[in-house]
Amino acid sequence: MRDQSFRNVMLGAALLAATVTTPVAGADGWKVEVDILHGAAYEGKYGGFSKGHVHVDRNDRLWLPIQVYFPDEEANTDAYAPRVSSIVMISDDRGRTWSITKQKSPALARNRVTLPGGVIMELGSSGYIRYPRTEIKSLQKQGFHVWDLGAKNGYCAINYDLWQKTSTDGGKTWQKREIYKQLPFFAYFVGRGPLRRLDDGSLIFLAYGFGKKGRSVDPKTKGVGLALGRSHVYCVRSDDAGKTWSAVRAADGSLSPLATGFSETFPVIGGNGRIFLMIRTGLASPAYAVSSKDGGRTWSKVSKTPINAKHPLPWKLSDGTLVCSYQRRGAAPFGVRARFTTNMGKTWGEEIVLRDDVSISNALAEANTVQFSDGTLFTAFQAVKVDDRGRVQPYVAGCHWTRNYRGAFTPRLPVPPRQKKINSKKANP
Repeated sequence: MRDQSFRNVMLGAALLAATVTTPVAGADGWKVEVDILHGAAYEGKYGGFSKGHVHVDRNDRLWLPIQVYFPDEEANTDAYAPRVSSIVMISDDRGRTWSITKQKSPALARNRVTLPGGVIMELGSSGYIRYPRTEIKSLQKQGFHVWDLGAKNGYCAINYDLWQKTSTDGGKTWQKREIYKQLPFFAYFVGRGPLRRLDDGSLIFLAYGFGKKGRSVDPKTKGVGLALGRSHVYCVRSDDAGKTWSAVRAADGSLSPLATGFSETFPVIGGNGRIFLMIRTGLASPAYAVSSKDGGRTWSKVSKTPINAKHPLPWKLSDGTLVCSYQRRGAAPFGVRARFTTNMGKTWGEEIVLRDDVSISNALAEANTVQFSDGTLFTAFQAVKVDDRGRVQPYVAGCHWTRNYRGAFTPRLPVPPRQKKINSKKANP
């Protein structure tokens, strides 16, 4: 009953939340703002939303996966999400209205490829593996970086592994093997993906982490915490259809402006082996970029970009230009921004203000952009806002905009002459 009620409520929320604003002109372009989903419809009981990446198919339909978190007595952390439901939303009118669908999104599977002969392969990580807090010292002695979630939560967690699954019968049965043992030992390892098969047959997978020597010790926590250590970015590669794997360092964390190094990667991957990565540093710290021309075997030196954002998400347009959309959280006005580059991040265009009306910076994230067949763009993001009852509620929103949009249009008019203050005749009427 709870699941059915949840689906009914979510469907109502989806339809009611599809509020469209009046198109806003900017330069010769325009922008339309859309409210996709918000949490007020479920009596304020949503703990939050986590949107996936919006996808556009060949028919210009938009697909948007969303995880919905519910409040729980257990803390909702990266290591454990106690109550979560997943939905997929779809729009047939370029983002103007949305509904929940049971259809499977046609978006390319993030960490799954099909090899010649029909073999299906997946690469992935177990994520945070949770242990009782009594195991902290033992895990540290083995070389792992341990995240202590505290006495209230009652567990600790490590993140270190990478596995491979293959199926020869269309996904009915799977064979799984651990491949992290083929790589250098990682005290902390996050397998981000995606898994991709390039034109030359090589397989690549993106990750970040650090080894035992890369761990750092905070005297207050004695080395236990969420992200203590200098992370590097790695391209995990195979040239023999997944039999053997190696880890190539794509970005040296010592070049990061933060002591914690580089972490999440946001890629554009071409089948010809050209790879472009935007790399996260901190909440309002500069994102960095790095690229490869040979399928991840060798990499350029990382370079700082003018994009200060936690989630710098690039997308390749039909003419080869890259657009990167991202959140502005470092200082008001908070909102969503975008920039273009025509030379793989060597130089960037001016910053485009897509939204500057987000009142709360916390939870503003994951602004990604796709392109319709007519060349117009759609950007979706998540945030929180105060509703008309004073409640802080999560919501997902978007913008449909043109590439030449540069901000709200303001007419340039000549200033009229000042009117006479007193215009009555001196004589009495």
